[in-house]
Amino acid sequence: MAFPALKFRFDWRPYQKRVLDAIEHHLSDQRLHVVAAPGAGKTVLGLEAFRRLQKRAVILSPTRIIRDQWLQRLTDFCETDDPLSLDWVSNRLDDPRVLTSITYQALHSKSRIDEDLEPKEEDEEEAETVDAAFVVETFKRHQVQVIILDEAHHLRAEWWKVLDQICEAIPDLVIVALTATPPYDSKAPEWKRYEELCGPIDEEISVPELIKAKTLCPHQDYIWAVDVSPTEKERIKTYDDQVKRLLEHLVDDEAFCTCMLEHPWLDEELDTSSVYSDPQAAMALLVFLKHKTGEAAPELYTALDVSFKEIPELSRTWWQVLLEHLLFSNKPEQNAAASAYYAELKKRLRSLELLRKNELSIVRSRRLERSLALSERKVDACMSIHKLELKQRGDELRQVVLTDFIRDEALNTARSLGTSTLGAWPIFQGLCGTSPIAESIALLTGRLCIVHETLVESLMEQAEGQKVVCAPFERMPGYVKVSGPLNLLTNTFTALLIRGDIKTLVGTGALLGEGWDAPVVNSLILASSVGTFMLTNQMRGRAIRLDRSKPEKVSSIWHLVALDVRGESGLGDFHDLTQRFETFVGLSQNSLSIESGFKRMQASGLEIGLTELKPYACFANNRQMVRRYRDIAKVSERWKAALSGDSKARVVPSVETEVLPRLRAYHLWNTLGHVLFRLMSAISCWLSWNAVFARNKWSLLFAAVGIGTAWMLLTRLGSTLAVLRIGLRYLPVDGSLRQIGKALCRALCEAGMIETPYRRLRIRTVQATDKSYYLSLSGGTYYESSLFADGLAQLLGPIDSPRYLVIREGTFLGFTRDDYHAVPARLAVKKELAEIFYRSWARCVGPSDLIYTRSEEGRAELVHAKAHAFTAAFKDQTRRLDRWQS
Repeated sequence: MAFPALKFRFDWRPYQKRVLDAIEHHLSDQRLHVVAAPGAGKTVLGLEAFRRLQKRAVILSPTRIIRDQWLQRLTDFCETDDPLSLDWVSNRLDDPRVLTSITYQALHSKSRIDEDLEPKEEDEEEAETVDAAFVVETFKRHQVQVIILDEAHHLRAEWWKVLDQICEAIPDLVIVALTATPPYDSKAPEWKRYEELCGPIDEEISVPELIKAKTLCPHQDYIWAVDVSPTEKERIKTYDDQVKRLLEHLVDDEAFCTCMLEHPWLDEELDTSSVYSDPQAAMALLVFLKHKTGEAAPELYTALDVSFKEIPELSRTWWQVLLEHLLFSNKPEQNAAASAYYAELKKRLRSLELLRKNELSIVRSRRLERSLALSERKVDACMSIHKLELKQRGDELRQVVLTDFIRDEALNTARSLGTSTLGAWPIFQGLCGTSPIAESIALLTGRLCIVHETLVESLMEQAEGQKVVCAPFERMPGYVKVSGPLNLLTNTFTALLIRGDIKTLVGTGALLGEGWDAPVVNSLILASSVGTFMLTNQMRGRAIRLDRSKPEKVSSIWHLVALDVRGESGLGDFHDLTQRFETFVGLSQNSLSIESGFKRMQASGLEIGLTELKPYACFANNRQMVRRYRDIAKVSERWKAALSGDSKARVVPSVETEVLPRLRAYHLWNTLGHVLFRLMSAISCWLSWNAVFARNKWSLLFAAVGIGTAWMLLTRLGSTLAVLRIGLRYLPVDGSLRQIGKALCRALCEAGMIETPYRRLRIRTVQATDKSYYLSLSGGTYYESSLFADGLAQLLGPIDSPRYLVIREGTFLGFTRDDYHAVPARLAVKKELAEIFYRSWARCVGPSDLIYTRSEEGRAELVHAKAHAFTAAFKDQTRRLDRWQS
């Protein structure tokens, strides 16, 4: 049998041991879900889980390369040089053994090993529909009880169906899900389905942990900004001018204004239920009326509970909301004339290319944003970064440029196709034409591979006489086009990169992303428009592997952004860049902290340029980044300092808030008021007591007042002590935050969503140097910390459309305020859970009301909450992030 012969032959790393020590607890729900950064040893963790479970298992991997890596890693557990020679190991679905390693494609297509699909550059087509009954029968017949999902984020629609049917047919099946990049940024239904199959995330092994353990290398992110080309500027200007002319026309168009003034929401007998169904559109209507007429609509103002001064100025954002409401709401109360006008308006918007498939492009144009993401000027940026890196690193440079597309269409036609967009071929061509080491630059993609002729001999030597063909490349004298099996070419080019024959390798993320490993890479240029969590982390992982031959290695990762700061729509690529930084943690530029988010970059050159010195935004940013990059030697020491301290520190799901919740001010004022009242009462008692012994004409009056005051203080002693207790809670600057966190934590524990005993949990509040606050839950599992952070972000963030609200109303000395907080979604699915949260809130924070927003009264309160959010001069800045802390 397999299991007695299996034993890991090395020492477990601390982070691996942490996961393994808790494995029995995590498997209580028959699910083990581990998120581990590249280099964490997911494979050996999966094999150890297989050894401890001692059940027949099937391993599913996204590619044949990764499938074979699983079997090869068995050499760390038993004495063998050829794992396939073991009689309990298989890589065929039609011949499963105790341990069977196959690809997701093989599961889906029931094909043998030689029929497995090769990994492709672009999105693969799904294989033929699988006979799920055959797979289920195979699993049952061979008593498969464990499925190990490697890189589980690869699961696709058809693969889901198969796995769902397998899990349904075999209820006791254990799922072990391993991934470096869970689909955090997927839509809610997709994430729900992913979590139902894989289970909640049990453990996370983060990049900082691996750097601290010297498994990954120190690194830093940099940003290179480019001004878009004249052609792209013209497109942006054309779009902005079209939108501007359209909106100006609508303001002056009598027919449009008549439709607005005759809107049913402006009737004296207003049906508030329709307003409550779309309060943002109602606010947009008020914004337009304020801009156009400067007059009020009393009924609508009353329904939204706002004043005329609180109405924002008309902007493209409000135009987008208003037009979407008018064009797509399909309200039956629209009159015939309005309906006819809106139909004509739709035609005009389509002719201006501002409306396509019911997607209105007033604020942003996806076509323009796509153009910026693939700007031809980013090709120039790659050349500038290459020159900078070569000057700094010299012969030690091992650079990889990753793109989304090849863009070699021009090679297949004799006529010019105009300016080229961002792609592997344009970048390779540009680098070879400008770099002093052009002979050390190579191109590796799925259908086009090119090296300099001086490397042919080394290449053929690495290929060991296998089927590799080199032919002169006519478009570039001195270079040759290489053909052969893709896996062989990938291994050969990688070997030349490791040797230093190739110093810069240009390729696609699909080929050189997941599964590709070259620890020597110390410079990575992400010439990619993809900003998803999954792909961003995959590509960054190529540069942060530790090079055992150069343990002092420090990597640089370059992100490209194209800007047109003169145009209102020229910042789409910048916004996408900031979202990309939400997907990974890194070292902050101006402090020794490690966290996710764009804020840590402190890109003041870019931010100042965007606000004050617009024409110089790109220049200011790049000069700042060049200055930082020249100090890259200090990055290693900064990582070391940031990681020093508590040995139990790890990446913790956290919430950052820049402004303390308003309810702290309320509690503080009310606490001081009650304390002041009781203090004055006590002074009155003392004066009355003295008056009794003074034996003057006021003695009896003071005595009566004193007795009454003393009786009141004694009867309200409990409430007085409660007031003092609240004051002690909220007087610390982070007091209200801590109490809100306690309320949420207690509710999650009582609801059974957090299994760790409440007494072992702690709410951590940390104030940063910029006066912002970080909140997190310590003492529990990673999943519990993540659940807490998600709920807290909803609780402190803007009001959207929650099922329940907690509302606290108060008045003191003329000071009145209503504070609205959304009950976190996980605690709002049922009334019983919402009431658990409400009781916890009342106990830890203070008196309030629980409102069900799907009722008539509740919808009114929800509208008030959202309306005040729309009109606020500023919003509490709250964001969910991950942060390294103990």
